Amino acid sequence: ALDKAVNPERPLSKAGIEQSSAVALQIHASDITVSQIFHSGKLRARQTAEIFAEHLSVTSVTAIDKLSPNDDVTLIAQNLQTNDALYVGHLPHLEKLVSYLVTGNANANIIKFQNSAVVCLETSENHYQLRWYLTPELV
Repeated sequence: ALDKAVNPERPLSKAGIEQSSAVALQIHASDITVSQIFHSGKLRARQTAEIFAEHLSVTSVTAIDKLSPNDDVTLIAQNLQTNDALYVGHLPHLEKLVSYLVTGNANANIIKFQNSAVVCLETSENHYQLRWYLTPELV
């Protein structure tokens, strides 16, 4: 995202757009299915969601509450859609959410997110496991 001094709304930078596109294209090339995309409503999250939607041919892109940087992860965890959904949010929230879903402890720090990275979790009966993690450097 651009610095607040450059643009207070903090849209994606050119590098952010390129990285998000590269990761989205790799997911598409891997035949990974995404049926719906949720984002925080902040400009850069919406832009990222739209990039993924375009490359993955997803028509359902929705802004939702509880994905902001400092939101309580237990609030979104109670209402996650588990059917091939992609969530676009912010740090440190996403790191804490993944830690909470996998270990039950939001402060477990089991993953270090990077901008434009995607993590895939699988679930079975409220138990989550990390399946894979894709960063822009890997594509």
